Amino acid sequence: MNIELKNDLLNLPSLQQQVDTIVFDYIDTKPNWSKAFEQLDELLQKMAVTFNNYVERNEGELPKSSTYWVLFMDIASKLLYFTGLAHSNLINEKDEEAKAHIVNMYKLSAVCLPNPIREENEEVLSEIQKSIAYISAQEPVAELSTACSTDECIRKFETFAKSYK
Repeated sequence: MNIELKNDLLNLPSLQQQVDTIVFDYIDTKPNWSKAFEQLDELLQKMAVTFNNYVERNEGELPKSSTYWVLFMDIASKLLYFTGLAHSNLINEKDEEAKAHIVNMYKLSAVCLPNPIREENEEVLSEIQKSIAYISAQEPVAELSTACSTDECIRKFETFAKSYK
């Protein structure tokens, strides 16, 4: 998959369209979990690498909150969720290590979600809670941790992105 860059930044509308296409084609319409996971994970890795490159070019300074970074974090959050969802449908139900990894992805998805109190994002958080409950075979999580600001979302994503260095 090719992700377009403009001025060393991701072309977010193009990236969002790619994510939407994968989700529609391989999750919503006719589930093909391995294809969905493969393609979503590739986009997530490229997003993390691009983020790391941005931070490196700016001498370790994290980006400041702006419209671009709010959109970036929104896409990252949903990409983390759907990658985890696809992965959860591929693992052995007794693989506790894989389950823990997926739960961590779901929780990171929630914490990376900018503006969690917006109505459509409340629905996303509800789906994340249901997914955590399903994979953990537990009651739904009472409340997920969410970020108070886009800057906090960016700091949490940075921790994740460092794993791709």
